[in-house]
Amino acid sequence: MIKVLFVCLGNICRSPMAQFVFKQIIEDCGLANRFEIDSAGTNYDCDAHNFIHHGTREMLKSMHVPFEEHYSRRIQPKDYDYYDYILAMEEYNIEDILSIVGPDTKNKIHRLLDWSSNPRDIGDPWYTGNFDDSYWDIIEGCQTFLEHLEKQNLL
Repeated sequence: MIKVLFVCLGNICRSPMAQFVFKQIIEDCGLANRFEIDSAGTNYDCDAHNFIHHGTREMLKSMHVPFEEHYSRRIQPKDYDYYDYILAMEEYNIEDILSIVGPDTKNKIHRLLDWSSNPRDIGDPWYTGNFDDSYWDIIEGCQTFLEHLEKQNLL
């Protein structure tokens, strides 16, 4: 079982989008039983248990990506030991993750797009309002992450 945690700032836009997109991709590949997937945020407001942002819900609906009710949560130090991969949406998230979980001694923390041909941050649609760009970057990141796992003979 490969355990993956997607992380952004508030756990209402990018990380739940990545969670449900990746679930759909592995379902389509017949690999759903090989993964455990969740998402979290780094901001203290995550513990307010907010719902998925309406822009994320609308984007997922328009792309026919199934999702379930989701409540935001803050990443915890114990998540570092539990998950095999902690995939952040941007460098800033990595800095925050490290301040919460401590040093990345097992090389588990990466940006989602680190395995793409163009490694970069995924813009936060909370600020940009551009859920389309975030969605397509997440698609690219999830696909290249899965390719990375295949190349490592982990599937």
